[in-house]
Amino acid sequence: MNTINSIKNSGYFKFQLGQLHLAVITDGVIEIENIQPMFAPNIEKEKLKNFLDKNRLLKDKLELAGNILLVMNGERNILIDTGSGALLSPSTGKLIENLKNLGITPEDITDIVFTHAHPDHIGGVVDKDGKLVYENADYYISETEYNFWMSDEPDFSKGTKNQFSDFEIQFARDHFKPIVTKLNFYLDEAELLGFLKLEHAPGHTPGHTVITISSEGEELVHIADTFQHIMLIEYPEWGNQIDSDFELAVKTRKEVLERLASTKQLLFGDHLPFPGLGFIERNENSYRFVPKAFYTV
Repeated sequence: MNTINSIKNSGYFKFQLGQLHLAVITDGVIEIENIQPMFAPNIEKEKLKNFLDKNRLLKDKLELAGNILLVMNGERNILIDTGSGALLSPSTGKLIENLKNLGITPEDITDIVFTHAHPDHIGGVVDKDGKLVYENADYYISETEYNFWMSDEPDFSKGTKNQFSDFEIQFARDHFKPIVTKLNFYLDEAELLGFLKLEHAPGHTPGHTVITISSEGEELVHIADTFQHIMLIEYPEWGNQIDSDFELAVKTRKEVLERLASTKQLLFGDHLPFPGLGFIERNENSYRFVPKAFYTV
């Protein structure tokens, strides 16, 4: 893994994986006010407080990075997810501006691969006026994921069905409409574009996908929202109410953590501290996130 240059306040971080050129683009920061019950809904408040204190985190809210991965091979510019877009929050929707800092325009994007269809992953499909942003791109999503959101009654019976769930359902449907003629479906285990291996990792959503990017014997595992915060690395069972299937999400989280700890593979997380690159280390009783060290050259 080569290192790379981080450019002052540019909103992106470039690096290389084999022959592929990658960049993490920041879309901003997602703030979760009133941590419980959204996260760790069934955990004693004192346990949560101890975790926050130990990690020197804010007591009253969680901050989730909005990291978007761009993969470039000289012929294709592939975005994995599109961020929150212009309408969700003033602290997000920075992707286009920061892509331009990198010298990439929306017209340059050839492919967009969705890990799942939550608002902060598909919101950037359209601008504030509802106009398609990436007009030249082909779009890819799990068929399982698409069918879930487009079904008459998406099943949240194993998670938490609330007003936010209704918002997510309508948001997904509204954002699929402008790309329906450009949308390609992949199966739960597939390979795409020659260097993306897509793996079904359900629970967060039914079609939630982990993507392994490979080149010249090097790999990066894009874990999407398997664990959105270091809390869920140390305590994967604490869970959150964003997951459509709470227990299945816990199971998937533990499986992915064990795999990454065993293989020592480099990972990328959409919501881990920018640039979201690092490793999972297994301790005696738990796991922890170890950020990868990068050095400017």
